[in-house]
Amino acid sequence: MFKFRSVKPISLQSVKRISQVSSLAILFGICATSASAQSLKANAPTPMQAGVNHGLVDALVGPHYWTFTALPGINKVRVSFSAMGIYGTAPKTQVTFTVSDAANTFHTSKVLTSQGTPVDTSFEGTLKAPTKVVVSVVPPTNALLRVGGNYEIEATGAVSFSQSESTTAPIAGMYKQMAGYTKPLGDCKFSEDGKIVTTNGATGDWKLFDKDSQLYVVNIDGEERHSLKFVPGRGLIESDIIIYQLLR
Repeated sequence: MFKFRSVKPISLQSVKRISQVSSLAILFGICATSASAQSLKANAPTPMQAGVNHGLVDALVGPHYWTFTALPGINKVRVSFSAMGIYGTAPKTQVTFTVSDAANTFHTSKVLTSQGTPVDTSFEGTLKAPTKVVVSVVPPTNALLRVGGNYEIEATGAVSFSQSESTTAPIAGMYKQMAGYTKPLGDCKFSEDGKIVTTNGATGDWKLFDKDSQLYVVNIDGEERHSLKFVPGRGLIESDIIIYQLLR
């Protein structure tokens, strides 16, 4: 029977603290490094890529899900987490990493606790047949404030990676408008065809401005036009403020 064994968390030598300020709420900013696509759907995890996969997890957004294929032989998954600061102070934050197969016939969880200092741990295992492995990253579930932070995942050894098969524009989906407008828009649907409709009756459109930086121009009729950065798994951000928070 396959079984992962976890390695005791250790503190990394380099320490990096990030502080953000916000309007209307305590909000996180953008990762210092570019983040890979982060899936909020357990049944559609994001394919991991070779090397370090970066993410930014947020208690008010929810868990992230990743996947890769473990081949026969020894494989290892290294994860790390660094809590982000609120007004210069990083609260003690726990994030749970779980490694399992797609059918959840085996799973191993490890909790990392950070107060700004990066911590990491590893999962190791041996498989006899190719297996789709899922890695979940779960922030605190009952948090009243927006807590979370940066994380990394890297799979090495007998592993295989694949590209995402989705052809859907990354920005397409449902959002909750959080800030940036003179009136509340409510929930907002960004359609694949570039149209936007909101629960308050307003309409608009979106257009990709720069693919590499994931910068979009968002226009709501009767409101100021915004240039927003899309952060997978979180939403659309302007000047470190979440304007549209991605919904599940």
